[in-house]
Amino acid sequence: MNDDIIGGDVSRSEFLRRTGALGIAGAAALGYPLLETRVAGASPLRPARDTIAAGGGATIKIGHLDGFSGVYAAASESQQTGLQLAIDEANRKNSRVQFTIVRGDDTNQPAVGSNEAKRLISQEKVDVLAGCLSSGVGLAVSAICEENGVFFDAIGTHDTNITGPKANKVTFRTTCSNAMLANAVGPALLKKGKKWYFIVADYAFGNDAHDRFAKILNAAGGQEVGADRHPLGQTDYSSYMTKASNTDANVLIFCNYGPDCQNATKAAVGLGLNKKMTFGGILCGNEVAIGMPVDDITGSLWGYVWGPEAGGTSTQTIYNKLKPLAKGFPPNWRQYLGYISGQQLTDRIMAAGTTDTSKLIAAFEGHHFDGGKKNACYWRACDHQNVQESYAGEIVPKSQRRSETEFFNIASTVGGDYAAESCSNPDSAKASAIFASQTIVARTDYTPVTTR
Repeated sequence: MNDDIIGGDVSRSEFLRRTGALGIAGAAALGYPLLETRVAGASPLRPARDTIAAGGGATIKIGHLDGFSGVYAAASESQQTGLQLAIDEANRKNSRVQFTIVRGDDTNQPAVGSNEAKRLISQEKVDVLAGCLSSGVGLAVSAICEENGVFFDAIGTHDTNITGPKANKVTFRTTCSNAMLANAVGPALLKKGKKWYFIVADYAFGNDAHDRFAKILNAAGGQEVGADRHPLGQTDYSSYMTKASNTDANVLIFCNYGPDCQNATKAAVGLGLNKKMTFGGILCGNEVAIGMPVDDITGSLWGYVWGPEAGGTSTQTIYNKLKPLAKGFPPNWRQYLGYISGQQLTDRIMAAGTTDTSKLIAAFEGHHFDGGKKNACYWRACDHQNVQESYAGEIVPKSQRRSETEFFNIASTVGGDYAAESCSNPDSAKASAIFASQTIVARTDYTPVTTR
């Protein structure tokens, strides 16, 4: 007999996690058979349900998978600090049900992310997965979660396809999609000029960003003067910027992020492109701008997710909580994304009363909530996108900065429904068709935790 198994395929650690303070006698009353009463060699009985009795307790595991090493390490740690804050707050509110984070490092590589997701699911027995910053990793992890019937909250991945043509029913996205960000910053950049040159990170995020901007530029009768693609982690951008400088482009668009954006903007300023073109891009925040030549590119416009001037009733409270936690990086909206994700995961698990994936999906779909913005956010059922206000953030001069390491003001805002477009848009329609075709599979060796 395998002494590591209690009641079917449930391991001893799972037994203790689910039954909490019940003990052996209480567990037996709930359908977990006592080891001492089994006949030697008999097949163990599977528990009828996983229940927490009054006075008991349980731990719910949230797997946080992110690029804690690699090009996006600082941004991933930012998301972690926000997520941890939300979990700590939830645990202080509820002593019966406790949430804990189990980390995994995807190193910003889809293959590594897939393996780490499998480890968290099969070995760590996490109840849900959250995280990812790299869109390539996010797409891979979403597929793994669909195969295993595990709920996944893509905290910080921006490729529109995650809630579009490559959507999965188990996956929701907290941050704005590239389409939403382009709809926010594109019109502002068009006012600066209609001849655009693109610098594009050649992977899911960058290529999608280019396509979203190109759609807006073409619709306005503008011209794509050129587009250069570079590998993730590129350090030398001199050849790309030399090509751009020999054109008549009046706007230089960066479809990259992190160190790529830092190195690319430095190279562009080094060749004086900031004196002949307006700079802008799909995405930026303080954690990236701190490594950019910000004083040379004031007035540049970027896709922006959230800031302390977002104007919501809870905006300042959230900012005041997050700023002291910014250690080794500036206060930034990656922290905000982790915080909102943690709030929503814990709230929706408690609302569903279970970690059962199908019931958790139902608890998310259509749910409206205070996301620290002027208008409420909501989880859209047709594509599982968090529909929210989206912004163009402007890098401002030193005299206008909130602090030494906070470089942005919100220059313009678009409403969530405008940014995300209707459910009939081609991306969301494809997501809806995928959802209709998918059935949530039962997880292997897993019984959902109940919270009531």
